[in-house]
Amino acid sequence: MTAPESMPDIRARIERAIQRVVRATAPLSPDQLLLPCLPDGWTVKDVLAHLTWWDQWLLATLPADEALDGPRILPPLFDQTSETQDSIDAMNAKVFAHYRSRSVADVLEGFAATRQRVAARVARLSEEDLFAPEGLSKQLGFPAAPLIQGIYEHYEEHADQLERLPFVSR
Repeated sequence: MTAPESMPDIRARIERAIQRVVRATAPLSPDQLLLPCLPDGWTVKDVLAHLTWWDQWLLATLPADEALDGPRILPPLFDQTSETQDSIDAMNAKVFAHYRSRSVADVLEGFAATRQRVAARVARLSEEDLFAPEGLSKQLGFPAAPLIQGIYEHYEEHADQLERLPFVSR
């Protein structure tokens, strides 16, 4: 699938990807959410916590308007992030360990709240924010488009994984 190039297309693809994860996980029981049925012994709850943390990281990384976004909230472990693949893998392990003892209810609540905040933040982005050198990329100090497109890529990756589980209805 090719990358969307307009903000309406990007927003729509993010929403579709998020809804795939929601549809795959919403009907699951708490026991199913806790089954170690994914690679490395991960549970569906672990995947939702993982998605939540990275969305919280994104929200903390993007410049915010407190009047619209509320106060900037740094996710746990935010100060330990780095940009190499090895460090991303290490960060994923830290996030996994951090959220492992959290309740299903806590993870589901965080997942719902954070994905709504991400959707609201992305809804206010323009094509200039993403693609113009003087836009969001200048504020961030690195290209903004891959960061925002990474939202749908991340959700699609995990939706594919979740939809293949034998107890997930399609």
